[in-house]
Amino acid sequence: MSQNETDRACLWEDGLRECVLGIVGTGPGFAALLALAAERDLEEFLPPMRLAGVACTAAQAAERGFERRGVVRYESWQELLAAHPDLTVLVDLRQERLGLTDLRKALPPHVSLIDRQAAVFLCALHNLHRAGAHTRTRLDHSRAMLDAVVTQIREDILLLDLGGRVLDMNPHVFQRTGRPKDALVGLPCWQVQTLARGVPFCPEPCADCPVQATLRTESKAEARMTRVSPGGELLYFRVYSYPIFDERGDLVRIMVMRRDITARTRLERERQQAEKLSVVGEMSMYLAHEIRNPLCAIGGFITALGRSPNLDAADREKVDIILAETRRLDTMLTSVLNFARPAAPGRSDADAQALLREAAELMRIGYSGQGFTFATQAEPGLPRAACDPDRLKQCLVNLLKNAMEAMPDGGEIGLCARRQDDMVALEVRDQGRGMSPRELDQAFSPFRSTKAGGYGLGLAMIRKIMDEAGGDVRIASTQGQGTTVTLLVPAVLSTSWSLSPAPEILDDTLPRAEEPAPADAPGAPDDRN
Repeated sequence: MSQNETDRACLWEDGLRECVLGIVGTGPGFAALLALAAERDLEEFLPPMRLAGVACTAAQAAERGFERRGVVRYESWQELLAAHPDLTVLVDLRQERLGLTDLRKALPPHVSLIDRQAAVFLCALHNLHRAGAHTRTRLDHSRAMLDAVVTQIREDILLLDLGGRVLDMNPHVFQRTGRPKDALVGLPCWQVQTLARGVPFCPEPCADCPVQATLRTESKAEARMTRVSPGGELLYFRVYSYPIFDERGDLVRIMVMRRDITARTRLERERQQAEKLSVVGEMSMYLAHEIRNPLCAIGGFITALGRSPNLDAADREKVDIILAETRRLDTMLTSVLNFARPAAPGRSDADAQALLREAAELMRIGYSGQGFTFATQAEPGLPRAACDPDRLKQCLVNLLKNAMEAMPDGGEIGLCARRQDDMVALEVRDQGRGMSPRELDQAFSPFRSTKAGGYGLGLAMIRKIMDEAGGDVRIASTQGQGTTVTLLVPAVLSTSWSLSPAPEILDDTLPRAEEPAPADAPGAPDDRN
C-alpha cells in the first residue's frame, strides 16, 4: 500500500466530517444510540453525530419519551429517508429481521446500514466511553489533588532516577533558580537545589546525602543539614529521601524532599537556652550560699598569710598564686551570678542614636591608638527604644569589644541605628575572619567560648537582656568577610502619635551619613563569647 493510500485508509479522514444518524425501531441498544448521538466528548474517537429521527410506532415513541427528549418520529424508514436526504447511517433495531434485505437494497449508496448485531459494537463503545469518562474524572480529581498538594507544600520536592538526575520537580525548586523547568530536568540533583539568590545548596556531590543512603539501603533516609545564607545567617534544613518501587519490587525512582526548619530550630534553641538559664539560676543560689562564703574566708586567710614576714621567696610565690586563683574564682562566680540574676527595674526607654554615639566615642577614646576606626550611621526620626539605656549600652560595648578582638590588626567597625518594622535595630559589624557554621550554631549557648579565659557568657548575656526587653538579637557571618550582630529593641509607643500612615523612613530622599551596607557585608566578631 502506498503512502497516499495509507493516508486515505480511514473514511473519517477522507472527508466524513459528520454522521447523520437515522434509527428504525426502538429495540435493545436504542438508549445507547441516543446517548452516543448526544455525546460531544466522543468527537476525538468518532465523527460528530447528529440524530435525524426515528422510524417507529406512536406507542413506541410514547414509551421512549420522544417528546421529552426532542426526538422526531417518522412513520416509516421511507418517510425518514425522504425527509433527510443527507442521512449517512441507518441503524435497524427492529425485533424482526423481515425486510432487512429489501431495506439494504433500497438505501442510496451513500447511506450505510447497521443491523442489530452490528449495533452491539456501538453499544459497547458507549459503555466503554462511560467507563473511560468515569476513570478520567477520577484521574482528574487525583491529579488536581496531587497538583494542589505538591504546589502548595512549601518544601522542595524532586523526583530522581537511580543516577541522581532530576526527572521532575515542584515549582518551588525551579522558581528559586530563576530558570525554566525544562532547563533543569536531566541535571544532577546537587546542581538543581539552591538557596536564595541562586546560591547552590550543594557546591559538589555529597557522600552523606540521604539519596546515597537510599540507593544503598533501598529504604527511607533523612539528614539534618546546615548552610550559610548569602546574608551570612545560619540556615537549618531537614532532607528526606524516599524509595519508589515498581510492581516487581525493584527500586526505580527516588523522591527527595527538602524542608527549611530554620525558624523551628531557632525556637527550639531558644527554649533549650531558657532551660539552661533556669538551671544556671538554681545553680547560682547554691554557689552563692555554699561556695562564696568559704571562698571569702580562703581569700582573707591567704591575704593575711601573704603579709607574714616569715615567708621565704618560694612560699610567697605560692601564696600569690593561691590568692590570684581565689580572685579568679570570685570573678567567675560574680559573672555567673550576674548572668542568672533577674534584671533590676530601670528606665524603660533609651535614645538609640545617642547610645550608639556614646558607645562609639567610648571605644574611640580607649582604643584609637590601636588602629580602630568607628563609622556610625543613624536614620533620622528614630523612635526611642523600649529598653533600659544602661543595659542597652552594655550590650553595644560588649559587641564592640568582641568586634575588636575579631580584628587584631585593627580596621573599621561599623555601627548603624535604623528602624525595622516596629523595632529599633542597632547593628555592629566588623571585618574579621567571620564565624564557621558550628560557631554560629553555638553562638548563644552559655558557657561556650573560643576566647582564652572566657566564660562563654557574652552573647548569652546579650540575648538575656534582649529577651527581657521583648527584643531579639541576630547574627549574620561569612567566613573571611566578617560578622554583623543586630540588636532588635521594641520601639516606644506613644498615644500622642498620629494614627495616619507614617512616611516611609527608608525614603532615599532622607539624608544619610553613608549608604547602608548590603545584607552580606562584613559584620560582627568571629568570637561572640
